[in-house]
This record gives sequence, structure tokens and C-alpha cells, in this order.
Amino acid sequence: MKTNSNCKALSPIFATLIILAIVTVLFIPVFIWSTGLTAETKSFWNISGEIATERIVIEEVNLRGGIQNCTMYVRNIGKTAITASDVFISSPDGALHIYGKADFVTDPDSVVQGDLTTVTISDLGGFNPVGNVTYTVKVFTSRGVGDTYQVVA
Repeated sequence: MKTNSNCKALSPIFATLIILAIVTVLFIPVFIWSTGLTAETKSFWNISGEIATERIVIEEVNLRGGIQNCTMYVRNIGKTAITASDVFISSPDGALHIYGKADFVTDPDSVVQGDLTTVTISDLGGFNPVGNVTYTVKVFTSRGVGDTYQVVA
């Protein structure tokens, strides 16, 4: 058999440069995907951090039998500013009355740590509290953090 000694192989330096170019081209889509994933994870942890530092306590609820309004005093005891967004009033018979942000007035609208907001529902929408009955009132913030208070009408 005759061998051709005139054929030259690829130089090791040139072969290494080709491999580096291929790895770099294949790495670009992985980098773009991981950067987007990291941004989503960062926003998730930012929201989770705000929720973890958000705490409220209902200090008092004025819900009297025969009166078609309700006033709640909610204090922010967390580190994040809060805004009340939902109020649930449930009676012992299982009836649940839900009031969204459009159904009540808060004064002030948003409160920081230590401050008190007044949540006033001026029209209970057909719900008529009965005297000497215990109702459960729940107030939730815009991020879903809430507190429960029981009151006798």
C-alpha cells in the first residue's frame, strides 16, 4: 500500500479555534434562556419579599344590628405599605358577604408601618346584621395578606 505523505492534517490550534466557535454559538441560546429565567425569578422573589414583610391587624370593628354600615380600623404592623382591597363578613349560619375595593372607602388609602386606616362600608348591600350574633370579619390587602376579627353585632 502506498501512503501519501503530502496530505497535511488540521493544525491543533485551528481545530481548537473551531471547537471554541461552535461552543460559543451553542451557548448563546442557553444564555438568553437563563437570563429570562433569572429575571422572572427575581420578580417572584421581590413580590414574595414584600408579602413576607406585610402584616395587618384589625383593631376594632363597628357592626351594629339593624344598621346598614360597618367601620373597621386596620393597623399596618408590617414593614411594607398596605392598601385594603377586600372585606369578607361571615355569619354563623355560613352566609358570606364579600366587599371589594369599589364597595368601601379607606382613609387614608395606603398606610405605612404603624399607621391606622379606617375602612368604611356605607352600604352593606342587603346584609342586615342581627343583634347579639357573632360575625367574623376578614380584611385583606392588595397582596392577599389578611387578618380576622370577631365582633358581636
